[in-house]
Amino acid sequence: MLLSLLPAAWLSIRPGKESEKMVNEKLPDSLERFSLAERLGHWSHAISFIALLLTGLALVFRGFGAALGSEGLKFFQQIHHFMAYPFTFLTLLILAVGAPKATVQWLKECFTWTKSDWSFIRAYPASFFGFKTVLPEQGKYNAGQKLNSILTIIGFLVMIATGWPMLFPASFSPGLVAWARPVHSLGATVLGAVLIGHAYLAILHPHSRESLKGMLKGSISLEYARVHHSLWVKRILNDKRPPSA
Repeated sequence: MLLSLLPAAWLSIRPGKESEKMVNEKLPDSLERFSLAERLGHWSHAISFIALLLTGLALVFRGFGAALGSEGLKFFQQIHHFMAYPFTFLTLLILAVGAPKATVQWLKECFTWTKSDWSFIRAYPASFFGFKTVLPEQGKYNAGQKLNSILTIIGFLVMIATGWPMLFPASFSPGLVAWARPVHSLGATVLGAVLIGHAYLAILHPHSRESLKGMLKGSISLEYARVHHSLWVKRILNDKRPPSA
């Protein structure tokens, strides 16, 4: 009698086929975070903005201009004017042609905020300065990255709306050009501060330095993604898991 019950008992306690699949399923060591087009778009924007920021400092502050001399100042002005074109058009072209779906998804996520995002913003200052803190689960972009993206987008619009009238003053009213100058300088100052914070987190901050790999190589480790973007990891792994029979 007991022997006859053993097969039934075994069937009741052994893992099902789906459980065996989950146990035997090999998880990837890394996850793709950004495509080549997304990375090219990011770096074209970053390089052109840094060039504009540095050359703009020489044009605004007399001390830099005096150190460069008249020829050096003229050269910096030419670079500043030239870089306005890739800053305005190149990044948009790369993203529109090379990564349209990813760009739309990025914009959608950046402007979609949840209670978890607001909790992250309240808790993150402690983590930013190196203190241990518990942060809520985040998706592909955490709330800090969303905020950085929003500031970058707004700053981009402000800089092109004020920069082009300054580049071609004859095509715009004198009043508009006069207002464009201080607003342009203020926008550059704010974006410069955003750039410094962004670079600190990507290069120096011990808890987020690996994020730079995503923009250099396109992927980040699964371990890092689980800690910093756990909701995104869960969605990715669920999408990759084959449907149950």
